[in-house]
Amino acid sequence: MKRYAFAIVVVALAGLGMSSRGQTATALPAGFVQLKEVAPTVRQDMRYATTFNFTGKRLPGYEAADCILWRPAAEALARAEARFAAQGFHLKVYDCYRPARAVRAFLAWSRMPDQDTRKSVFYPDLDKRWLFALGYIATRSKHSLGIAIDVGLVRAEEANQPTPTDAGRCDGPFEMRARESSLDFGTAYDCFSKVSETLHPAISLQARANRNRLLRILKDEGFANYFREWWHFEFRSSAAPDKAYDFLVR
Repeated sequence: MKRYAFAIVVVALAGLGMSSRGQTATALPAGFVQLKEVAPTVRQDMRYATTFNFTGKRLPGYEAADCILWRPAAEALARAEARFAAQGFHLKVYDCYRPARAVRAFLAWSRMPDQDTRKSVFYPDLDKRWLFALGYIATRSKHSLGIAIDVGLVRAEEANQPTPTDAGRCDGPFEMRARESSLDFGTAYDCFSKVSETLHPAISLQARANRNRLLRILKDEGFANYFREWWHFEFRSSAAPDKAYDFLVR
């Protein structure tokens, strides 16, 4: 009888999203998926789950460093990853689904005059109060729909780089920027600078080639680039979600 009673408990816990060890399973909204389930070779360095981002703090809603996307966007990214892998590269994502509370935290941060600990790295020439007006941060983000990604490329043979803890200015010399990839893209990720514009002329020929490689394949797989940020892409689909989500990344 004890064996049957234990089995009943296990089934009951499973119905509540828990295992017999008391672990809570993470349930995503319908249509969403963890990228690692669809494209496990894509590198992940989820910056807003760390303190190395332009706010200097871990953002609310990021309880884990995990890329979550609307499934069709994740599947399109997996197709792109396969094409890059055939050329000797891997994609590297820095942000995917972004809880709406994190977007609100950006706005609150921009109004706090005493929290500029990362200014010298991410926005050395700008006042953070202007970042929204200049188009670097949005009050409503496609990331919160699960269809936007911030992404770069690494060489397939290079080792995973740990999340940086400090760096020189993001649009400075390659050797002084955050260590994100052995490939030069003209700026580091999340660099609030004119040089981050995808077609900005003041970058090296190699950086231009790297941006073009990223742009070409992602465009072929249904992603559109945001012209101010070489790293930001949005998956285009008439069936895409149209409301912001605020579930936790965990």
